[in-house]
Amino acid sequence: MVASLPNPTFDDVMEFEMPYAPTHKAKTRIRIVNAASAFFKKYGFENVTIDQVMAAAGLTRGGFYAHFKNKEDLFVACVESGMSLLSSPVLAKLRKAEKQGKDWVTSFAELYLSKVHIENPDLGCALPTLSAEVSRSGDLARAAFSKLVDQASGRLGWKLAKEDGVPGMDKPIPVDGEAEQPDLPDGYREEATSMLAMMVGAVVLSRAVDETTAEDILAATRSTILQARDRLPSATGQKTG
Repeated sequence: MVASLPNPTFDDVMEFEMPYAPTHKAKTRIRIVNAASAFFKKYGFENVTIDQVMAAAGLTRGGFYAHFKNKEDLFVACVESGMSLLSSPVLAKLRKAEKQGKDWVTSFAELYLSKVHIENPDLGCALPTLSAEVSRSGDLARAAFSKLVDQASGRLGWKLAKEDGVPGMDKPIPVDGEAEQPDLPDGYREEATSMLAMMVGAVVLSRAVDETTAEDILAATRSTILQARDRLPSATGQKTG
């Protein structure tokens, strides 16, 4: 949870006393969405309050309802804006590994299934933090979260197919954010969904147990994922299971 909230700033007060250009409201909305995305990733859905988000955005609570109906509406906006599941440092490391010709899946598994990720949820993936809490939320939040998972599975499947040398997968599509993806060859979305579920589950469990047990969970999951990849053929893009 966030500690004490700061006092309103001069800009906060003036926001309600002076006219602004038409673009001001859009920029303010972006500030709120960006602040909320960071909080949701770090603290989950239930533990974040509107007051905390608005304070982080440098605004007062009164301005929130000019943009959103409630916290669930804000969460949906975060997802629709392309809320990144992975932090910039993690994405940077993955891009560096790929440029150096390293195996992408190995690099991803080592980063995702690591002690650093377990101990620093704000620097990692949003799925382990959000999963349990969104399941207790409303239909709109659940639908938005479903979209996040679907996007993540699609992008992971694309990366797996690209790594296997499947034709047509060389289009530069980012791991996160909104982007149209090519159709995945048979088997890749299923593999990606299974891999994602395994990794997210491993992180959730590892954060709930002692250090030794967590290390065992992470090591076993990394091993299973990499062994499964080694058994899968590749150049044709067809999976045999």
